[in-house]
Amino acid sequence: MHRLAPVALISAVSSFAAVSFNRDIKPIMADTCFRCHGPDKSSRMANLRLDLRDEAIKPNRRGAIPIVPGDPDKSLIIQRIFAEKPGLLMPPVSAHKTLTAAQKGKIRQWVAEGANYEGHWAYQRVGEIEVPKVAGARTPIDAFVRAALAAKGLTLSAEAEPRTLLRRVYLDLTGLPPTPEEVDAYLKDRNYEKAVDRLMASDRYAERQAVPWLDAVRYADTCGFHSDNAFPAWPYRDYILKSIKANKPFDQFTREQLAGDLLPNATVDSRVGSAFNRMARTSAEGGLQPAEYLAKYGADRVRTVAGIWMGATLGCAECHDHKFDPLLQKDFYAMKAFFADVKETGLVPDQGPQAWGEQLALPNAAQKVAWDKLTAEVATAESALADKRKAVNASEWETALRGAVKDWVVQVPVAVSTRNGAVLKYFSTEPVLSVYETGGSVVSDTKPGNGLIVAEGPNPDNETYTVTLKPGAGTWYSLGFEVTSDDRLPGVRLARGSDRLVVTEVEVAVNGRKVEPAAARSSIPYWDQGLTPWNAIDGKPGTGWGVATYRTQRANFLAIDFAKPLVTAAGTPVVVTIRHDSPFRRAVTGRFRLALAPSPNAQPASERSGLMTIAALPKKFDGTAVPDMTHPQLAPLALRLSRLESEKANLRNQIPHVVTTVAASEPMVTRVLGRGNFMDESGEIVEPAVPVFLGKIKLPEGQKRATRLDLANWLVSRDNPLTARVYVNRKWRQFFGNGLSKTLEDFGSQGELPTHPELLDWLAGDFMKDWDMKRVVRQIVLSDAYRQSSIATPEMVEKDPDNRFLARQSRHRVDSESVRDVVLSVSGLLAADKFGGPSVKPYQPEGYLAALNFPKRDYSESHGEDLYRRGVYTFWQRTFLHPEMAAFDGPSREECTLNRSTSNTPIQSLVLLNDKTYVEAARVFGERLAATGGADIGKRIDVAFARAVARPPTAREKELLTKLYEAELARFRKSPADAKALLSVGEMSHAAGSSTNAADVAATVSVARAVLNLHEVITRN
Repeated sequence: MHRLAPVALISAVSSFAAVSFNRDIKPIMADTCFRCHGPDKSSRMANLRLDLRDEAIKPNRRGAIPIVPGDPDKSLIIQRIFAEKPGLLMPPVSAHKTLTAAQKGKIRQWVAEGANYEGHWAYQRVGEIEVPKVAGARTPIDAFVRAALAAKGLTLSAEAEPRTLLRRVYLDLTGLPPTPEEVDAYLKDRNYEKAVDRLMASDRYAERQAVPWLDAVRYADTCGFHSDNAFPAWPYRDYILKSIKANKPFDQFTREQLAGDLLPNATVDSRVGSAFNRMARTSAEGGLQPAEYLAKYGADRVRTVAGIWMGATLGCAECHDHKFDPLLQKDFYAMKAFFADVKETGLVPDQGPQAWGEQLALPNAAQKVAWDKLTAEVATAESALADKRKAVNASEWETALRGAVKDWVVQVPVAVSTRNGAVLKYFSTEPVLSVYETGGSVVSDTKPGNGLIVAEGPNPDNETYTVTLKPGAGTWYSLGFEVTSDDRLPGVRLARGSDRLVVTEVEVAVNGRKVEPAAARSSIPYWDQGLTPWNAIDGKPGTGWGVATYRTQRANFLAIDFAKPLVTAAGTPVVVTIRHDSPFRRAVTGRFRLALAPSPNAQPASERSGLMTIAALPKKFDGTAVPDMTHPQLAPLALRLSRLESEKANLRNQIPHVVTTVAASEPMVTRVLGRGNFMDESGEIVEPAVPVFLGKIKLPEGQKRATRLDLANWLVSRDNPLTARVYVNRKWRQFFGNGLSKTLEDFGSQGELPTHPELLDWLAGDFMKDWDMKRVVRQIVLSDAYRQSSIATPEMVEKDPDNRFLARQSRHRVDSESVRDVVLSVSGLLAADKFGGPSVKPYQPEGYLAALNFPKRDYSESHGEDLYRRGVYTFWQRTFLHPEMAAFDGPSREECTLNRSTSNTPIQSLVLLNDKTYVEAARVFGERLAATGGADIGKRIDVAFARAVARPPTAREKELLTKLYEAELARFRKSPADAKALLSVGEMSHAAGSSTNAADVAATVSVARAVLNLHEVITRN
């Protein structure tokens, strides 16, 4: 039971007559005075502090007293703010701040009333708050809201119409609208509480509620700095989803993210949660200063933790004491010291075996068994090869190998063809322009082609090249496939698209008979993402060889050894088929050569000045430098080891990995950096600690240094007055458009005093009882304040124009992810059955990533249902956020974001009308309306409105859309090509019967397009 206190409404009204320091004076001083007379001693003028009463009532050096409580005329600040001479006026002209007459009068009244200071509201311990007894209040939330409204002369509005209320709570809780069937079911039983509980138990609830947290923790799929390459992060996103769905207590949620690796008996789940510490942007740029970037990473964590859990702008204290709040520069670095044990480097590799530092593998049970088995087999194969290597005569084999291996013979094709429309051109002695990088510079040259084959023209997602050679009489032991780089190719400078090159199969045939391969070798030393040479000859379209990261070599060579020597006569045709059947779109070879080896053991090579020479053999043989696969005694063992390593690389590529936190054996030394200068090592060494003014962490007996776990425990303890307030305030914003304090990220003196401070503290105190995240949300959406109509009366607008006191509900557009989710859901396209999993790539404009480098890359959108998954799963490229997300105010997540902006621009309408996602959604929606809505356009419009906005259309809306249909029908009958073009947009298959009357269907699509572009479709009210 909630305790109710008899609070007369008249007392609530009269209490606002007295001047309050926190409500009336502090905001004025924070804006105009504290910069020069506040907490920061380095910028303090005249040795005067106005943020502390004891300091403000002290006489200055001349004997004048800044504030004389009860006597404004003797108070120096009153004399100065009312001064007529510019030289005496405060704030000074140079500050570009001006006090209004009302503000001056308020300060004078405050001094006259005794200049009473109050402790800053956010820094006071959350106490037991009594709920006011207010007639008609069903819930504690409503009691507080109704009491504040009464003081304004307002009351709550009536409950919203049932359809509106249901649609609102669906959008707020799940980010998706109700279906017509769900609306009808609700209208029958009107059990709102039951509907809320059902929604909150769904996967869809977790997907919607995760978005603000992902913004806050700056979750993304790319590293953010320099190349902004993809890094393994999505399992952490799934950890957030699962935690919200399971309603994990917020205190546990906090501990796992800040210190999941330090928990006693840390679980896989808690270690995944600790990836929070690794979500900062990192760089692999070769010229960076490691100390500088370690400083950046640490500072990012301080800003993020302070913002998420404390609502504090502690980042302002990186270079000096905070100008407005009691946050010291030392506090900043003491908070940073909590993370000094995170094992990391300043330069974080983004490719190769050491890429991304500490990672956690997350195999399922079958993968774990397979991994352990392969690991054991590889170890056995390595041991056997090492033992055999000791027994061979290395010197003798080295001599034989050097004399036996001949250069590769480059082949000029006699014919080329493709399966899906690309055009292949081949060159012999004709000059070919090449643009490539060498020595850090991009250069160009024009040389004879020497067998070069170049792909041009149409650029299909998948392609198969067929190249016919006539090598002449000879005996051949291997096929060489050299992929050459060119700076004009968007896919790692090697492929015609995507962010990688993937050759799924290379086949050789003579006279229609396949030449069996025995082995495959490559010039690429590290098999990234399972792109091993063996995959090019395994007969499986789901595997491949290629390049998935930036590499500096101009040529990438694949050598395929034949099981038996290939003998050709003068006119024998040799047909080479190169398949690119990867799910990555346009990961197709752009420029390549083919060669044949006239001797066994030819190594992967590179073309130089018209000759393709064998890879250089080492000057001195040390037992391992010459590839073991060339030695007759070592080859069988080396072959087996290579196959096993290939299998292991493929399996690793299938196992999810996530960056994780590992504690170093010794924390790095943390110093206060003068002005934030990472090169200044003269500053004081600090130990981990919370801001001094908030108290001190009590350590267990015998423990000398506070840890990240101690920080997490303090953040969710009663000793910290901020975390609960900050969290519930952000939740309030989600359901009303503004927080009780609208400055979600700043609970300091520059932030806004809450409109309902007692309500905020009641919610915070209730939350701290068991840190139940779902209960906070349930309390809000079951309140009358939430359920009321959003229709504003003139009186409401006059007395509360921004609706801060909530005499009505707020209307606002849904977040960027939900914009797309809503449209896909209405159209029937949304793939909503799967929960979690790797990030996906919906449609994106061609060439959008052209400015990215190292590697150059082209966007490779997903296939099938992955095109239509929810926005929470969209691949998040920090430096080039998906343009549809950006248009609807999605943040880049380069930094912690606690309060998204909500704009309303013409670009958004253009996106809804013209972006491929939305055009396809309208096409599918229109086809389904035509197939199921009956022959009458009026009935189709009825169905469209029921699905899109959960209501019937008005007569005027129906009239306008009918006229649109008739005009479009006439246009499409006159121009069938236009109808065909509209009905061909997107990958989703067509509804049955859509091709029989294309003009009618296309006209219905135009109607669907108009309906989906309604502002109401993407607005909750």
